[in-house]
Amino acid sequence: MKKSKQLLALSLAAIMTAGMLTGCGKAEKPAQTQQEATVQSQEETTAKEETKEETLAETSKEREITDMAGRTMTVPAEIKSVFSAGPAAAIYLYTLVPDRLLGWNYELNEVEKSVILEQYHNIPNFGMGDAVNYEAVIAAGPTIALNVGTINEKMVSDCDALAKSLGIPVVAVDGDLMAAPEAYRFMGELFGEEEAAEKLAAYAEKTFQDIENMNIPEEEKVRIYYGNGEDSLETAPASSPHAQIIEMVKGINVAELEMGEGGRIQISAEQLLAWDPDVIIVNGEPKADITGASAAESILENPDYASLKAVKEEAVYGTPNAPFSWIDRPNGPNRIVGIRWLSGLIYPEYLNFNVDEEVKEFFQLFYHVDLTEEELNRIYQGMQKDDPS
Repeated sequence: MKKSKQLLALSLAAIMTAGMLTGCGKAEKPAQTQQEATVQSQEETTAKEETKEETLAETSKEREITDMAGRTMTVPAEIKSVFSAGPAAAIYLYTLVPDRLLGWNYELNEVEKSVILEQYHNIPNFGMGDAVNYEAVIAAGPTIALNVGTINEKMVSDCDALAKSLGIPVVAVDGDLMAAPEAYRFMGELFGEEEAAEKLAAYAEKTFQDIENMNIPEEEKVRIYYGNGEDSLETAPASSPHAQIIEMVKGINVAELEMGEGGRIQISAEQLLAWDPDVIIVNGEPKADITGASAAESILENPDYASLKAVKEEAVYGTPNAPFSWIDRPNGPNRIVGIRWLSGLIYPEYLNFNVDEEVKEFFQLFYHVDLTEEELNRIYQGMQKDDPS
């Protein structure tokens, strides 16, 4: 009996010893895990603080830029919305970053709406020139404003004055048509849309190069009259930016006159008869709802012009104006497609490209729409979607 009690005591002691050893082993592991957890927690806290600092820094980050007028300024890192100081600026914004266009500078007409995406039909109209609604612009809170035009002292002065009025940076962009590739690349960097901007810049460069490659003999160069207004007797002289693409496509502008204020001058019917151009291009008058096509028809039907060479040969053409004029008004990137159209009109035998295909590509890249053959023909003829064929 005594021996049995001794054996039981020894067994219990062994069990307790084993339990103590097991317990000690378990105690060391939690101590190590706690230390690791503390380190991990500190690392996570540090990472969160760094992320927060980076987020705050990114939110408040600004950058210094030099615009195309050579003006250095500070702009926010993220540009969410832009006020266009004029129609040309609005078109540049619509073609590259439509979602950042704060508003138009006038109410869109039905021709413009026939091409422009529907979600941009009813964005605000802030006006332009002396009619800008500054209170409405400020209330809308644009990040910056964009001014497109001829780079000169007046342009710089206008930008500075607008910046003072709005309290935001006003960025100047060169509006010369030949500067379009540079303008798109500059805006691509400004808005962080380099890839999209490069596509537009490359298309413009290819257009210029295709025209440059056309070797037109001097004796075959076409003499062109370009008319505006309700009677088509407002013209843009050879030195005017409003007639820039005539010379770009190697045509001859018959209006060898001194440029008046604003780049256009009024002439008489007798002056047009005296010039007797090979081709007449007319823009119509958007303010009077006169399309280029209807203006061309008026000239062809006017007996006073029956003796004109262009009328006899039915070489009177209305400028396509959907969504904006392809020649002028405004002097924006909308004119790039006009180079394709006009060169095909006057020098079809010298082309190294298909005009229709190039026009379709332009509309896809710049206006974000895919034209059908029917839509393209309607645009050529100056008709809207609901016009009778």
